Amino acid sequence: MKSKLLLTAILAGMIIFAGCSKKDENNTAKSDEVIPVEVVKVKKEKISRSIDLVGTLAAWKEANLGAQTTARVEKIFVEEGKFVKAGDLLFQMDDTQLKQTKIAYELAKNDYERIKPLFEMGSVSQSDFDRIKAGYENSEKTYNLMLTNTQFRAPFDGIITAKRMNEGEIFMLVPGAFGAPAVVQLMQLGTLKLITYVSEANFRDVKLNQPVEITSDIYPGEVFRGSVSKINPTINSTSRTFEIEVRIPNPSMRLRPGMFVRAKIFAGETEGIVISRASALKQLGTTAYYGFIIKNGTAVRVELNVGKEFDSRVEITSGLSEGDDLVSKGQGLLKDGSKVQIKSNLE
Repeated sequence: MKSKLLLTAILAGMIIFAGCSKKDENNTAKSDEVIPVEVVKVKKEKISRSIDLVGTLAAWKEANLGAQTTARVEKIFVEEGKFVKAGDLLFQMDDTQLKQTKIAYELAKNDYERIKPLFEMGSVSQSDFDRIKAGYENSEKTYNLMLTNTQFRAPFDGIITAKRMNEGEIFMLVPGAFGAPAVVQLMQLGTLKLITYVSEANFRDVKLNQPVEITSDIYPGEVFRGSVSKINPTINSTSRTFEIEVRIPNPSMRLRPGMFVRAKIFAGETEGIVISRASALKQLGTTAYYGFIIKNGTAVRVELNVGKEFDSRVEITSGLSEGDDLVSKGQGLLKDGSKVQIKSNLE
């Protein structure tokens, strides 16, 4: 009985050993498998540097015009959409107080004009002349102040974009649904501005008067041109960005405040390594990229840092050197240390 059991154990061991030997042979065969690949020689090339931004357009100048005191709106001379020039009369408030102030001003003026020649002849004392002159000057200032707070004129050329009140309504110094109290809103639309924010990493790349290209989904394929008009000298410690203002000429007025646009600031050219996007493999579940270069017939895995993207190509900021043989096809079958056969070398 014992001899039978011993024989059975020996046979089982021989079977297991044979199976393991066969498995090792298969693994050796796989590890020695030569994988055909295509490679490309890594080269440096000129890269046009730009900063891509987004934002919302605003009027170059904007004014919400209203009185400094509570008063009735007597007359509005403009409608929404009307173009006005600086100095044009826009609306007038109740002028009852203006009329009373004007009467007082004219009386004081008459007194001053009557007494001035008498003072010059020596018929009026210095103190009487100074008192009348001071009264005249004060009444003139009061009248002019009341005039500017009754008749409101355009402070700059622009378009009336909103009429917030109607004639006969009472204007009150209380913020409404649109913010600051106003009778009309005036905007300058012949020039627009874009306020946007740039990463601190690009602080040295942005300069005054630098060209900026503006695009909008409303006008596909069209490019509007502007320039950097202001740069905030400080960086926000929370967002790590700084504010810039872009001035955009808009003579045709096709662009309007409130439009969402994309901006591209050109920051010159530098040299860098650009490869086909397919040559950079993304590691599953991460944002990391890797690729394979060939050294002495063996695939070497390298970690890639990706920079600027150009449609089907991508810049590599680290991981590759000029002259490397980069696998461009067949890399999906490779692992670090795989034996390869180069089918073609694409220059």
